[in-house]
Amino acid sequence: MRLFKIKSICLKNAYLCLGVPAMSLFLFCQTGCSKQEAVKQPMPVVPVMAEKAVLKDMPLEIRTFGNVESYSEVPIKVMVTGPIKKIYIKPGDYVKKGEMLVQIDPRTYEATLKQLQATLARDEVIFEDANRQAEMKEGLLKHGAGATDETKRIRAIANSARAMIESSKASVEKAMLDVEYCSIRSPIDGHAGDLINHEGAVMKANDAVIMNIAQTRPIYVSFSVPQAYLPMIQKYMETGKLYVDAKVPAEGGAQERGELTFIDNNINTNSGTVRLKGTFENKEGRLWPGQYVDVVLTMAIDKDRIVVPSQAVQTSQDGSYVFIIQPGDTIAMRPVIIERFAGKEAIIKSGINAGDTVVTDGHIRLYPEAKVKVQSSLSVTENNPAKK
Repeated sequence: MRLFKIKSICLKNAYLCLGVPAMSLFLFCQTGCSKQEAVKQPMPVVPVMAEKAVLKDMPLEIRTFGNVESYSEVPIKVMVTGPIKKIYIKPGDYVKKGEMLVQIDPRTYEATLKQLQATLARDEVIFEDANRQAEMKEGLLKHGAGATDETKRIRAIANSARAMIESSKASVEKAMLDVEYCSIRSPIDGHAGDLINHEGAVMKANDAVIMNIAQTRPIYVSFSVPQAYLPMIQKYMETGKLYVDAKVPAEGGAQERGELTFIDNNINTNSGTVRLKGTFENKEGRLWPGQYVDVVLTMAIDKDRIVVPSQAVQTSQDGSYVFIIQPGDTIAMRPVIIERFAGKEAIIKSGINAGDTVVTDGHIRLYPEAKVKVQSSLSVTENNPAKK
């Protein structure tokens, strides 16, 4: 109503003025009235989201992805030829080092062992007799009652019998090994893979694989990083342990912490990356060979850094800046120097202080001294006024 009265008075004055065209005076008065109207309108309040800058310790990290690898993997082969008599485990079982896996029919090898043991016993008897005769001849020769050539011949026979004993002993040991090889035991702690051959199959020595045993405790996580990070990694490795965190990228996925234990001795010239490995105890067996994981390599912890959400940082031609909410809910624009980004957070080297409230969403409608209202969430329309 008040605005209507002001416009009416201006219109009336336009027609009463002398020496000035009525229409020009009308336009002048209408412009003045519009300015009065603009002054009377309150400044719009901009809805935003905001958080406080905090002071905290920040890890110096490299984030990448990798794959889980077994600590060691052993293919189980037979060392002797023969049929599989019995398999003692099921595929997928966890086995201990020395645990019985497979039995090859040992009867042929046991018979060979007995034969060679008998041969050894015979050779020992022959040696004892030949050695006795040689000692007797040598005793007679010392008293001048024996022939030198005959004594030497008998000693040679005894020495030959001794050599036969050594040969027989070696044959017996080889036969004992063959019998032992008929019982195949696990060389490591690990999980058994699927069976490739089954009971009754005739196996040839050092030929086909029966199964694989994969060691999963401890276990490796293999990953690659750009070669530019290599000097920094080597530098921090000299000062102490570097920790590696691996997480399965799924809701509730396993997360384990290990230690960086391996840097490859060459850089991949095709990708410009260097391969690393972390060793994990994996006590609960939550990491599994071949698994895809997100990897975080932590090299150091930076103490007492000012941190804001990364979305609070804006960029202009003059550099980075943030919007600060001042007392009275008005906006100030502060240039900042970014030390580095860490995931979803930005570490501020200078420009703001811990405790300052920074805008994290709703920047598009902001300007210095703008009036704002902090909300818990912004609708699409509020965040993008073009859609209003």
